[in-house]
Amino acid sequence: MAMRRIETTVSEKDLPSIWQLRVFETVARHENVTQASQELLRSQPATTSCVAALEGMLGVALFERSPTGTYLTPVGVAALVRTRKILQFAEEAAQLMGSTRKVSPLALASGITRTQMRCLIAIEECGSFRAAARMLGITEASLQRAARTLEQNLGGQLYRHTSAGINTTEVGSEFARRLKLVSSQIAALAETVTTYEFPKERTVTLGVLLLDPTILIVNAIRSLSAQFPDARVVVLSGTYETLLNKLLRGEIDFMLGLLKQPGKAFDFVEQPLYHERYCVVASREHPLTRKNAISVDDLTCYQWVLPPKGSPRREAYEHIFAETTPPPASIETYSLSTIRITLYDAEMLTVLSWTEVLSERRFGFIAPLPVEVPWDGPIVGVTTKRDWRPNDVQAAFLHHLKRNATAIAGDLMAEPEALALDAPEPPAAVAPPAKPRRQSKIPRRKAART
Repeated sequence: MAMRRIETTVSEKDLPSIWQLRVFETVARHENVTQASQELLRSQPATTSCVAALEGMLGVALFERSPTGTYLTPVGVAALVRTRKILQFAEEAAQLMGSTRKVSPLALASGITRTQMRCLIAIEECGSFRAAARMLGITEASLQRAARTLEQNLGGQLYRHTSAGINTTEVGSEFARRLKLVSSQIAALAETVTTYEFPKERTVTLGVLLLDPTILIVNAIRSLSAQFPDARVVVLSGTYETLLNKLLRGEIDFMLGLLKQPGKAFDFVEQPLYHERYCVVASREHPLTRKNAISVDDLTCYQWVLPPKGSPRREAYEHIFAETTPPPASIETYSLSTIRITLYDAEMLTVLSWTEVLSERRFGFIAPLPVEVPWDGPIVGVTTKRDWRPNDVQAAFLHHLKRNATAIAGDLMAEPEALALDAPEPPAAVAPPAKPRRQSKIPRRKAART
């Protein structure tokens, strides 16, 4: 989400109090308003109101709220670093008082208001209540009320009578100097966050299924890098259920892979890109690469390496042998690297999607065979949350992704960008498989008469 900025001007009188900073630090530490309220012994509305007032005072959003918690924005992270130092300075200052109250130093410091802090600092600098009141532009009665309330709350003596009037004690003077440091740190915090340069988001995080359309992603990344040189793309692989949960939690921007119509209760949106097509694939040195026509019986003469049952490639394999007993899968794996090495070392066969063929052909190890797979195949697309709004970098990445998907699907006159990559020249059978007709069958070779 884009961080919001509230137009405001922070003056010295509007600087945050120590209590407001303590509330901010507690919420940030717990990432939960309810838990922070319990630690602070305040109601949840009071804590929420305090944080909102602090954000309005500083003119920035320190937190992003979500159903799962309250999380720091980038400027919130920067503010938290300074806040913890300020609270440490304030706590150390309160320890000097030797308070008679059975309250922690941080609790004592948190009760000091901005008015009390200004009054004590002015008294220490001016040497009397009267001079301090004139400097602050307030009545002497108002200053004395704030000064005595502070002394009472801290449980220690801050002032003493002198010939010039009422001045600070030795402990009071040191305490005032420490509070002056705290005050300057709070002013620096306000300056830091109000002048904070919000970074333009340059990250795309996508989730892809274990057998992902790599060529689409690589081409889209290359195009995005040319448009946004400082862009960063994070690719996370996983199962459909794992990635769907990450999408629901906002850990990824979108999913790329087979569309499976997730439950409408989660409010996902699917955007189809193309129908996946499948090929029978062997090594470039396989005996079947030298044949112009291949029958089902030819395919049953070899062992296969396939993904487990239930996967789309396994389903394509089952369509090939719909009218006969399929040969067993000697090796079951999702790993493309395992499949590649297996085909290279043994005369085995497998089924790959056309996008996987485009990705693998650059290594020069495999060759698609002239076999028509009688199956329309699943739909590959993008899954997002309904309320997701991409920024300019994310929108550009999706545009490049869709453009390459259209090219691979054969809807453009131009070849997909993948074909421009340096790769060994493919065999004649590398043309993309035509979209199958449901009534088409692979011819079976007739048995010779005896």
